[in-house]
Amino acid sequence: MKISKLQDNNYYLNSSILFFKSFFYKRIEFINKKKFLFNEISSFINNCIDNSKSVFMFCAGNSIISKNIKSNKIYIKEISEKYKINYNEKSKYVDEIDEKKINECDTIIISDIEHQINPASNLLELSKLIDDDAKIIIFSKNMFWLILTKILKYFFKFSPVKNNFLPSSYLQNLYSSCNLEIIRNEKIIALPIYIPFFTNFINRIFRLPILNLFCVNNLTILKKIKKKPDTINNLNVSFIIPCKNEKNNIGFFEKEIKSANPNYEYLFGDDNSNDGTNEEIDKLAKKLSSNKIIKYLGPGICKSENVYKGIDNASGDIIVIYDADLTVSFKDVEFSLEILKKTNADFINCTRMIYPQKDGAMKLFNFIGNSFFASLFSILFKKKITDTLCGTKIFYKKNWENIKNDNSKWGIKDLWGDFDLLIGAYKNNLKIIEVPVTYFERQEGKTKMTSLLSNGLRMLYIVIFSYFKLRLKK
Repeated sequence: MKISKLQDNNYYLNSSILFFKSFFYKRIEFINKKKFLFNEISSFINNCIDNSKSVFMFCAGNSIISKNIKSNKIYIKEISEKYKINYNEKSKYVDEIDEKKINECDTIIISDIEHQINPASNLLELSKLIDDDAKIIIFSKNMFWLILTKILKYFFKFSPVKNNFLPSSYLQNLYSSCNLEIIRNEKIIALPIYIPFFTNFINRIFRLPILNLFCVNNLTILKKIKKKPDTINNLNVSFIIPCKNEKNNIGFFEKEIKSANPNYEYLFGDDNSNDGTNEEIDKLAKKLSSNKIIKYLGPGICKSENVYKGIDNASGDIIVIYDADLTVSFKDVEFSLEILKKTNADFINCTRMIYPQKDGAMKLFNFIGNSFFASLFSILFKKKITDTLCGTKIFYKKNWENIKNDNSKWGIKDLWGDFDLLIGAYKNNLKIIEVPVTYFERQEGKTKMTSLLSNGLRMLYIVIFSYFKLRLKK
């Protein structure tokens, strides 16, 4: 068993170790008095990592936050033997920090950063040990509460008086220097005092934009910036091409497929077309018999169900969802694939709203609606999103099962699939980046995005419900 450099004698501050050992009963009394607070933190963590298979937690007298976490394995490193209390039947306390255990965990939770003797060294070491897809979750306090808590400690002795002073502005610089970057940041707990009904209401409302600036805790989710060398360039790519009455566009794929990587897989999903699309796909497959062209029959329900069936049938490591109207060039898709392979991105959301669009490519009301929803998603994701409805999206197949778990569970069925995929990627803490593409006018046929009012209301409901589920629901 290889032991990590993260050990007792160089991990915790001596003053913290002494406090937690000496004031055990007072600390437990504080935890019991603030149980509602720790339960809320625990539930919120679980909401962020509910697809985690293995978790490693670094705690300082607060391992109670493991209580509501659902995972196959939960390893906990506590500051003192006294605090090894069984809050979760899946949890196991460890005396030493084993590199193998760290490497096998997909989630690392650090709830003790203010008590670490050298947070920078520890984070850098963790970034070397964790898998490329693993996430690190760190708890910190905002500046106001950091100062207020420090003052209150003198009077109530619920935590060591001497500890690291780590405002979020400093931590952001620290993360980047340790090969880590923020992919998601949440703010929770505005009122740490329990008043029946009122506390719960306030703590939900204050998760809304602007109000959340007054919250006590920052929950920051990180991932590695630089990946370990691997065989990323040898990963297989599957194109999912949903088709509904696209007979006149199928023939244009011949030229694109001939000039593309011969190892690509193309799955054409004919969704009960009545214009001969099915036959055109067969002709294309016959002409390009040396390429891997697969036809599957869509369920005839909506575009999203057609796409999901294609992803389920795909054999590639990387999924490219590509509309049959060819309004995005293969050249831009190839560029987007390179971005995915050469960065630590998990999900590429192609955007048509950066480069000038070709005349007639997008109708005015579609443009206005797309801009509106992009603004809402920017608020939801806390990062700039410019295009939510581009049909070209690229991601790793290994993340599909987690995304799939929540498909069409955002209040109402997503008929197009764009919101399902984006919100699912965000919920599973995937790094989403936008890559600009040129948007061309479709060569043949008409857009399927009609009934703008009913579709718009449906999409608005999905956004509102997802905000509630991701931020406000306990």
